[in-house]
Amino acid sequence: MWTAFSANEVVLSYAVMAAVLVLAVLAVELSLFVVFDPLFQHFTMIQAVVAASLLTAVMLCYLHLQRQVVTLNNLAEASRIQELQSRIRPHFLFNSMNIIASLIAIDPDKAEQVVVDLADLFRRVLDDAHTLVPLREELALCRSYLALEKLRLGERLQTEWEIGDYGDVQIPSLTLQPVLENAVYHGIQLLPEGGLIKISVKRINGRLILTVGNPRSQRMQHNKGSKMAIDNVQKRLVAHFGPTAVVRAERMDNHYITHINFPLGG
Repeated sequence: MWTAFSANEVVLSYAVMAAVLVLAVLAVELSLFVVFDPLFQHFTMIQAVVAASLLTAVMLCYLHLQRQVVTLNNLAEASRIQELQSRIRPHFLFNSMNIIASLIAIDPDKAEQVVVDLADLFRRVLDDAHTLVPLREELALCRSYLALEKLRLGERLQTEWEIGDYGDVQIPSLTLQPVLENAVYHGIQLLPEGGLIKISVKRINGRLILTVGNPRSQRMQHNKGSKMAIDNVQKRLVAHFGPTAVVRAERMDNHYITHINFPLGG
């Protein structure tokens, strides 16, 4: 909260605190004079004011140092979140160029639309200004991404959405999209027959629960890229929402399910 103050507001707040602390210490000293009068009979009002000022200065120094520590911790945390955010580099941004190239000859109008959609995805994915975005924007990004992959994979890629009432929720940008990209690149495209990706969004007891399920290829277990993306999402969620934020992968015989579960503020 301190970092939201301007320099003038900080100076004013210190001045107000100093005045309040001086008055508080003087009140305590006067109370001691009354209770222990014989002990303080040679203690003048000037000495009381000086003592109160010294104690106030010590307390203000402590509060200032505490503020500096909080500010530095906030800056360090913001820097760490930004660094984790910068590691997200969706592969589809590069692979989509092949989709455009293949469409230009057979369907120029569709190729033009893909370019427009891809430009919008570039803008949202590479926007470093916002680490938290409304969940509806993340879902819109994911739908646009899956629509692009549908052009590449055709009927091999099927999707099923189960969206509950999640309210006005903000989540770290690119929380769900990397999980869907894993489902496509390490699941669907490795299977000749493709498969169905199921996406579920629910809000239960003050927590947001996102679930992504997809068919599992046996070759998926040898790919480290999937784990790196999940670890990145986990770290960013913990940085924003605390240690109870969980990203968990569940392997079954022929399916892979990713669970994202974190508390909502307010």
